[in-house]
Formats: sequence, C-alpha cells, structure tokens
Amino acid sequence: MTRRIAIGTAVIATVMVVVGLAVFAYVDRAVREQAQDELFRQAEVSGALIEAELEGVEIAPGARIETQLRSVRAEAGRILDRARVVGGHDMVEGVLLVGERSFPLSLRQDLMSSLPPDLSEREVLSVDIGGTEMLATVQRIPLANSEIMIAIGRTAPLLPIREFNRALLLTIAIGVVLVAVFGVAMAGWIGRRLSGLESASRRIAAGDLTARAPVEGDDEISAASVAFNDMAGQLQQTRSREREFLLSIGHDLRTPLTTIRGYAEALDDGLVNPDDAGRAAEVLHLSTDRLSRLVEDIMLLARLDAQEFTLQPESVDVGAYVIGIVEAYGVRADELGIDIDLDVADHERADIDPDRFGQVCSNLIENAMRYTPEHGSVTVAIACEGGTVRFSVADVGPGIDPEDIDRVFDRLFVAQHYRPIRPEGSGLGLTIVRGIVDAMGGTIAVHSVPGSGSRFSVEIPT
Repeated sequence: MTRRIAIGTAVIATVMVVVGLAVFAYVDRAVREQAQDELFRQAEVSGALIEAELEGVEIAPGARIETQLRSVRAEAGRILDRARVVGGHDMVEGVLLVGERSFPLSLRQDLMSSLPPDLSEREVLSVDIGGTEMLATVQRIPLANSEIMIAIGRTAPLLPIREFNRALLLTIAIGVVLVAVFGVAMAGWIGRRLSGLESASRRIAAGDLTARAPVEGDDEISAASVAFNDMAGQLQQTRSREREFLLSIGHDLRTPLTTIRGYAEALDDGLVNPDDAGRAAEVLHLSTDRLSRLVEDIMLLARLDAQEFTLQPESVDVGAYVIGIVEAYGVRADELGIDIDLDVADHERADIDPDRFGQVCSNLIENAMRYTPEHGSVTVAIACEGGTVRFSVADVGPGIDPEDIDRVFDRLFVAQHYRPIRPEGSGLGLTIVRGIVDAMGGTIAVHSVPGSGSRFSVEIPT
C-alpha cells in the first residue's frame, strides 16, 4: 500500500506539473495574443491619425525630392510623436518610401532597422532594442506617388505575464513539494499502522491465537484492526471449543470402547457365567449402538461443515410423517413415564427431504426427552402455512439461562453445561439440527424460561 501511495503521489505531482505548464503556456499565449490584438488596433488608429494629418501631401519623384521631404519631415515628426503619445506606444518610427528609395521621417530608426523590409501589416515580431524585448508591427499609409511605413513597438504585454507566470510556477512547485511530502509522510504513517496488523496476522498464522492488532484512533485502519481482533477472538474461541469437543468426544468414545473391551476380555477368559451371557450381550449391544450413533453423528457433522450435504426433496404428507416419528418414540416414552402430546394442524403435503427432516424431528424429540423429568410431557406441533413447514418441540425441563441461548447449538455446549436427566446420545444433536436446517434454507429459534422448560421452533421453506 505504501508503494501505491508513493506512486500515486508521484503521479499527482507529475500531473500538477503538466497541468501547470499547460496553464502557463495557455496564459502566455492568450496574453500575448491579446497584446498583439491591442497592438494591431493601436497601429490602425495611429495609422489613421497620421494619414489624416498628411492628407493632401504629395511627393513627386524627381530631383527635388530632398527639398520636398524637408517640407514635410518636421510635420511628420510632430505627427509621429503625437501618435506615440496618444496611442501609448513606447516607440513610433517612420520612413517615406518613394519608388525604391526610403527616407527616414524620425530621428531614431532603431526599431525600423530591426524589422525586415517586407514585414506585412497584422504581423507581430519580437525584437531586441538595446537589450529590451519589444513587440513590433508596421502600418503602411499610401500617399500620392509614395508610401509612409510606420513601425510601432511596445516593451511589455498589457498584463504582467512574466510576474504572473513566475508566481504560477512558484505555486505549482510549492504544491508539488507539499504533495510529495504529504504522500511520503502518509505512506510512512500507514505503513507503521499496518505493520502491527501484519505482525499480528503472522503470529496467528504461526499458531499464537492470543495475538491482537493495535487499535489507534477511529479511522479505517482501526476498523480493520478491530475486525481482525474480533476474528482472532472468534478463532481462539473456536479452537478452544474444538479442543473441548475432541476431549469430550474422546471420553465418549472411550466409555463404550472400555465396556466392550472389558466384556470381550471377560468372555475370552471364560469369566462370564452362562447365566450372565444375556446380560453381557445386552450391554455389548447398547455400547455398540452408542458407539455407532456417536460415529454417525461425527461423520454427519463433518459433512455439514464441509458443505457436502445433499438434499433430495419429495412430496411428503408432513402431518402423517411426524405422527409416525412420534409413535416410534411411544414405547420409550412409556418406559420413562413421559407423555408426548401431538398437535397436527392439518395433513397438507410439502416438497421436503423426508430423511433430513426426520433427523431434525428425531433429534429435537430425543433432546426434549433427555431433559424432561418423569411424569413430565413433551409437546410436538406440526403445521404447513404459506409454503412453510413449522415444527416445534417443547419440554418441561430445567430450561436454559438467557445468556446461554446463543450457544445452545454449539457442539456439546448443552450436554456439558446442563446435566441431562438421562445421559443418552452424543451431545451433538442440536448442532446437527442447526446444520440441517441451515442446509434446507430454514431457521431455528429457541424460547426458554429457566425452571419452566424450553421450546425449539423450526421453519423450513418448501
């Protein structure tokens, strides 16, 4: 970024110089053209004045031309001086052209001698007169048998162009320096600010999740640092939860494996009585079921995280489908002394993946039964309204604290922070439910009052 700022500063400075030079050239040309136009106008006025003063003067070619010239030279000199004063010129000189000969009408011929003899009207030349640059033009006044050519010169344009351009160039130079200084300072300041963010990101990449970027002020870099720190905090929490998850999963895997290993060794050593073989088989069956369920949940959660989850929707009578799921839990509910109340609003059909929807329903019902005390009840409701399937499960368990509502779908959070009445399952059910609902484009919400139970509500578009 600092390199880009430096390059941008150099580009801006270059553009300023180019624009300044273009303005300089434009102003110089415009002022010079204005001065030339004004010089032409004044030359025409002066020429008209001289022509009016010399009206009727006739120089006849011949031997007496010197005598004739003496009679008009004094008058012509006076007229040229008047034209210089009236026109505001610096120099006004004239010559009388008779045939191929020329005769000066003014004492000084510095300007006239510096101009080419074939200079035409409406043409301006820049000449040097005694070290002074002047703009000069000519005006030709026809007379009978002759012609008077006057040369008019001005030492400077009508505007102080040199002083103006000098001030303009100085201003541009100061602007370029200030832009360059500002760009370098800004690049260095931003570089120092970003170095902290870069250092923190490298530390996190190296495994130090406690690294944080410094936050200074309230500008965009500070906002980026705050966002980076939030991300780092969430990453640290996620890593901590993953570690806790792995430890918990390791413990949950070890428990059924230890049971299976113990009974396998007892069977191998002949320590199990024939009368206890049925009990041993039942324990092994339950342990393998629990182990299988845990492995399946982990694999399903991994597919959800990797977005390798597929849906196969089909037309389903959602009311009848949920009734079938609830009836499957009837025997288990009777054994636990739990009543399952079912509220089916209608029997409409909806395009939905029955297997995935069944996983959502089963996990929520099992979660409710784990936290519902004996003689308690679980309420299951299903309805289809406006192209949306609404499913909810409510229990009368201990409820969830308000500060934990946002974390109930985290892996193993509920199982670790709220002791279930019946420690069954993998503890991943609610996390899987949220993953499936998200994959189906739906939403899930929790309403809970501590001591009065919880209600999980799912809405899935069809």
